[in-house]
Amino acid sequence: MNLIRRVSAIYKEQELPEYRGNPLIEALPEALTEDEVLLEMSYFPEIDEKIRWTAPANVREQYVERIKKFRCPQTNLIQAYKMILRALRESYAARNPLKSGTIQYLHYYGNERPDIEPESGYFKSQAETITIVGMSGSGKTTMIEQVMDHFPQIIEHSSYKGVFPGFSKQIVWVKINCPYNSSVRDLCEEILQKLDDAIGIERTTPEIRNGALARQIAQRIKSSFLGILVIDEMQRLKFSRTGGESKLIDFLHEIVDSMGVSMVFCGNHPFDETLTKKMRIARRAESGGYMKIKNVRYDSQDWQSFIHYLWPLQWTNVETPLNDELNEKLFILSKGNIGLAQMIYRGAQLKVIGSGNEIITGAVLSASVPVLVSHTEEYKDTPLPGAATEDEEAKWLSASNEGDASAKIMAEKSLKSLIPGDIDRLQHKEFVGKIDEVLRNFDEKILSLDHDLVINRTAEKKNTYDALQRCGLINIDPLNKL
Repeated sequence: MNLIRRVSAIYKEQELPEYRGNPLIEALPEALTEDEVLLEMSYFPEIDEKIRWTAPANVREQYVERIKKFRCPQTNLIQAYKMILRALRESYAARNPLKSGTIQYLHYYGNERPDIEPESGYFKSQAETITIVGMSGSGKTTMIEQVMDHFPQIIEHSSYKGVFPGFSKQIVWVKINCPYNSSVRDLCEEILQKLDDAIGIERTTPEIRNGALARQIAQRIKSSFLGILVIDEMQRLKFSRTGGESKLIDFLHEIVDSMGVSMVFCGNHPFDETLTKKMRIARRAESGGYMKIKNVRYDSQDWQSFIHYLWPLQWTNVETPLNDELNEKLFILSKGNIGLAQMIYRGAQLKVIGSGNEIITGAVLSASVPVLVSHTEEYKDTPLPGAATEDEEAKWLSASNEGDASAKIMAEKSLKSLIPGDIDRLQHKEFVGKIDEVLRNFDEKILSLDHDLVINRTAEKKNTYDALQRCGLINIDPLNKL
């Protein structure tokens, strides 16, 4: 997430009558078209050609880190944006600060209400819950952050149609992580801390008693007009006999139902299985939409668009064009996992930069697969997207693994050019120093020659092979040089 972004409210009249006259909704950014979503939420790092071709290896290695920030929007992004925008607007639809029902909402806790019904009616939540799941590295958290960063976190209000709207700050969204122990108290304290940080005040001391803490957090959420609460790492939630998880879920439902705040659950694959164990929870967890992020297929627009924009981000001093072999290789190694593919590609460049041979080959990509990731059960058990049968998948993986069995990341800079399975590079570390010396001497020989003279003499000879050998440009016995 970026630093907290604060903006002054600029009100825009809404198309839907139920959204009109609500400063909380009218201050939100205008809805984007699908093309605008893809354009605004993408990020393609710039390549400085001068840096690439002239900068030393240690400088270019730093530039490779820009790949971490590369964002190529996937088709899921449009769906996520629409769901979150709808949930945000619905969250505010029932909390118009200019209506009497909202005044009642601000002053009463939970389901408490006055005996006399306000003119605009009792407060009734319209908030929604969105659930997004996917395997680690599939891009779900990045996608959510892309969408949420489109909205300012704080909107400051001073005058609405010439009148003070009754509040000065609107917190549009807050993102937290699910506690490891599913503790309601830990969750409350983190929400309280995030709200204080967003508003820009000293952190509030949490109440000691749980009941008082619940009231404290409810009042802070209401008074700040929090629009949407994003909770990541929801796979930590697992139902057990202690009942702590159920209490946490009940509290989250209270935030949605009693406080009117929409919510986004985000978690790795086990989380959706956890939800299905409780019908009540499953039904409410997808009231605003459900999305399962899967690894992309090779023949999908998502993968081909991704690789098309990723591959040119090279800071090697030799350009390696993208071809079908390299495209398929990176896909197979990453199993269509966008985050892992970026990691492999970044690692491949770091492996060859400064090695003397900066060409990116299939073997280089294979040697750049993160070691710990490749040994996880999740990675091993993940099927290759698009493989119709197990035999087809085995064929793809077999082609991918040729020459890769002994591939290891070399720590020493002097051994950086050793890429097991890459026939274009040295395969015996004991020869590295000597062969490098021979190649340097050969390069010096090339630079010292009068090239025009060599070309003219060679053209005059019938046997160009002998002519080049006399000039020192052909070595018929390179082993003697070692």
